[in-house]
Amino acid sequence: MPCAPGKWRHRLHMSRANGQRESHCLRFSGRRQRLPYRAFLICIAATSFLTIANPIGTGRNQPPLRFIQATSLSASSFPSDEIGIYGGSLVTSQSAGPQTFNPLLAYDQQTLTVSDCMMGHLIRINRRTQQAEPELARSWRISEDGQILTFNLRPGVKFSDGHPFTADDVVFTFQVLTAPEIDSPVSDLFTFSGKKVTAEKIDDYTVRFAFPSVHAAVERLFDAAPILPKHALEQSYRAGKFQQAWNLGTPPEEIPTPGPFKLKAYIPGQRTILTRNANYWKADATGNRLPYLNEIVFDIDPDKNTRLLKFQKGQTDLLSPVSVEDLHSLSELENNGKIKAVSLGPSLIREILWFNLNERINPNTQKPVVDPAKLHWFKEVKFRQAISHAIDRDAIVRLVFFGKASPLWAFTSSGNKVWFNPHIKQYPYDLDQAKRLLLHAGFRYGAEPGKSLLDPEGNPVEFTLCTNAGNVLRQKMSAIIQEDLARIGIKVGLSFLESKALLAKINASYDYEACLLAIVSGDTDPTSEKNFLLSNGANHWWYPKQLTPATPWEARIDELMNRQAISLDLNERKRLFDEVQVTLSEQLPFIFLVSRHLIVAAKSRIGNLEPAHLPDFVLWNCDRLYFKP
Repeated sequence: MPCAPGKWRHRLHMSRANGQRESHCLRFSGRRQRLPYRAFLICIAATSFLTIANPIGTGRNQPPLRFIQATSLSASSFPSDEIGIYGGSLVTSQSAGPQTFNPLLAYDQQTLTVSDCMMGHLIRINRRTQQAEPELARSWRISEDGQILTFNLRPGVKFSDGHPFTADDVVFTFQVLTAPEIDSPVSDLFTFSGKKVTAEKIDDYTVRFAFPSVHAAVERLFDAAPILPKHALEQSYRAGKFQQAWNLGTPPEEIPTPGPFKLKAYIPGQRTILTRNANYWKADATGNRLPYLNEIVFDIDPDKNTRLLKFQKGQTDLLSPVSVEDLHSLSELENNGKIKAVSLGPSLIREILWFNLNERINPNTQKPVVDPAKLHWFKEVKFRQAISHAIDRDAIVRLVFFGKASPLWAFTSSGNKVWFNPHIKQYPYDLDQAKRLLLHAGFRYGAEPGKSLLDPEGNPVEFTLCTNAGNVLRQKMSAIIQEDLARIGIKVGLSFLESKALLAKINASYDYEACLLAIVSGDTDPTSEKNFLLSNGANHWWYPKQLTPATPWEARIDELMNRQAISLDLNERKRLFDEVQVTLSEQLPFIFLVSRHLIVAAKSRIGNLEPAHLPDFVLWNCDRLYFKP
């Protein structure tokens, strides 16, 4: 499944006709970006580059420290973990194979999932707690002004070839990551208002980063930056061949990694095989060196039905995520105790509907991109509120998701443990209230009350709702919405478009009236949502890339989002983002529909399985997975 303030990548959640998920990277300032979750977005994770050319000094005049994060990642970090058993090969299935083994060039989720099992990061986001924790860095400290981060690296760490990990590897990684000629999707996360982050080696186990401006969640950015072995890649980089390094034809022994697994073999079109890294630094509570598994095998199966069938036959050990259509077919296996299906409840996948509020003129036709009469309807907040009241979310949950979804009223779902705001305006299914809002906004009904809604000029109210072709769930949702809105006199046409054509409409031509899609955040921190919520954001879908805010409430959201992004007070950031969510729920530029539940399935023998809302949903703790006897 394949986002700097406002630039963290998200994915636009779609699916092909055969049920296979697609993840389309939206372009921020013309370039694709990687998820900041370190290793999200599911939905839909630029222009500036950074370098490490200029050292930031000796540190004698650095500002005082704000706090010290000094957690040692030992067994006490995982108090609920079971002591595992060594051995076994865990097999899972991907819709596509990796595109590269070079983690700084990875865009798609298949590649990122494989990479995450092999690489390491200074800081990682724990997918279970959704909090940052130290990994290759033993600790870090942040200056009082929030612009200097000093990392104390973990001594004794080795790459899979036995070479020691030091500050040289960190500085080299960020030199490559920020180089313009490399064009890494991670680079823009470390660029702020066109200015570049700088890094300096203090000693073999100390590295200092200087940020041009304050960033409230700065430590979370490092979850997106896998550390490279300088000794293995410097020659390729100096020769201008880094983008060809660690390609799919590279011999496995030439790819040393600091993570729990290393590459054993890649068979094009068939599978990727990872094997245990004997030099991995983590150990369990009794001192046993991790990981427990001997191998992880990623079969390549483009067809969704093939992936389901292989899991049913026991040929694979994991199925993630599980679609609601497939859940019933797994019930017998679950009842027999052979597998366990785990529902995490509301996920970060949010189904939304929005109207095109774009005021632009089409440069080719010299006509407005949206019919002026319809644009007038769409910009009326009471019209949007009426639509929200008229949609039966409970029916969508029941008929489309078979109960495996929850009605959604806010920009964030309850799956976001820290930032979800339950105290926002809700729009329960109420046709009478929908009609009252429409009448209050100046709309009226024709000769037959409630059957044909007219605007103040007597135009029939009708619009076309577009969504992606081949997505059965979303097409069912569209039909329910069409039927619901007919009950308040609004005629809705449905348009199912191939993903490429749909993306072109919402991101380039703006030639559409309303759209139904889903967004999935790559991280839980609100700063990852800036490109959606700032009025100049490329993903501000209802009216993207505004030169100045089109409305006072959008200007207010801009102010709130920018203030929370530089505040170092978590409570203040929460208060500011709560207000953003309240404003969105009142103005409804996005009409929030449902949050689908995240469901994963695994063989019952797999121990330490801890599914999480952030990808990779089941392999994020692959170093601790094991097979029970």
